[in-house]
Amino acid sequence: MAVQDKSVPFPLVFLQPVADVHHVWTALSLHISPIDEDGSVLLSRLFNEFGLQDALGGLTCIIPVRDPAVFAPEFNNPIQPGQVALRVPVEHCVDPGKIDALDWLYSRGFAIIADGLPAPGAKVFPFVESLALDASVGSLPEAVQWLHRLRGPHLVENVGDAIQFDLCRAEGFRWFSGDYALHPDSRLSQKNSISRARLLKLLELVARDANAGDLESLLKQDPALSYQLFKLVSSAAFGFSAHITNFTQAINLLGRRQLQRWLQLLLYARFPGDESANPLLPRAAARAAMMEAMAQRVECTEEELDRAFITGMFSLLDVLLGMPLNDIIEPLKLPVDIVNALTTRTGRLGKLLDVVERSEYGRIPLRHTDLEAAGLDGRVYCECLMQAFNWATRVSTEA
Repeated sequence: MAVQDKSVPFPLVFLQPVADVHHVWTALSLHISPIDEDGSVLLSRLFNEFGLQDALGGLTCIIPVRDPAVFAPEFNNPIQPGQVALRVPVEHCVDPGKIDALDWLYSRGFAIIADGLPAPGAKVFPFVESLALDASVGSLPEAVQWLHRLRGPHLVENVGDAIQFDLCRAEGFRWFSGDYALHPDSRLSQKNSISRARLLKLLELVARDANAGDLESLLKQDPALSYQLFKLVSSAAFGFSAHITNFTQAINLLGRRQLQRWLQLLLYARFPGDESANPLLPRAAARAAMMEAMAQRVECTEEELDRAFITGMFSLLDVLLGMPLNDIIEPLKLPVDIVNALTTRTGRLGKLLDVVERSEYGRIPLRHTDLEAAGLDGRVYCECLMQAFNWATRVSTEA
């Protein structure tokens, strides 16, 4: 079990997804607590030791920088131009005394995002092409002129629900972060309910170790479900390169354990005719992978690892289906520890799920005491976070 160094706790690291207008992840916003005035040393470690570059999966990493004059990270591997975007206080982006420091960073491949709204009449440096604004502060109408004057894409944070998401999109924002995925349009919870009902039935059959014929029979009843099976099982996220030509082949190739995981993930997937991806899909994938990664570090058994994965994946079903969680999971006959974790956050899995929920930046704060209660420390938690997002970023881009 991991033991925390109580003398110098490792800083708490958070990766907040940033999605485009179609809910596909396009960036990860890095947040660190406590905030380091410089941040260069820890950022270098995250890239060089913890695998942050792999976790990005080609996405942009947005990093808040208080003072660009002292920001100078060192990376073991080259960073592609624009892969790291520095979120700099807007006053630095209009102050002639700061232009040399920002120009030096820009010349080394860092994109520059102005954090905040420039004052009327201000002149933003030409290499600053994007703004980052807070949807909760009420200044968005004043930002419209800047959104059209600068190239973008512009980031809006703390988007609270689907309605606010649509309003920000209409204003001209193209990058979004916040809890809007957890507060979807209620109409979306009813859409495709028949297909998802079949998925829950399939999960029940798998849990009862039903034969492949029963599984195939149910799969064939739903064209949308069949489409998603072939699409997801052929994706790189599952590591298969062979073409899948029939249901039995897919079931046999996956195996029961992987089939169960695929069905859990498919609950959140995009269905034919949907304009955009389901924003809950990569979040559920990240939760599941994070639960499994942490369970490995607290010496869970192989069966417990599976149950940890299921707990993370099912933790958003009430949001997805617009139903009480108890009503959703009751027919699945889940183990008691999963039920307790999902409904009361108790037991070992419940403590890990509590950490996962707190790790979603902007919600309930994560503290080192929460990690201790789950048998973790800051460094191990950070390693698990990178491992989880390594998979979740691929799931988002392939959804």
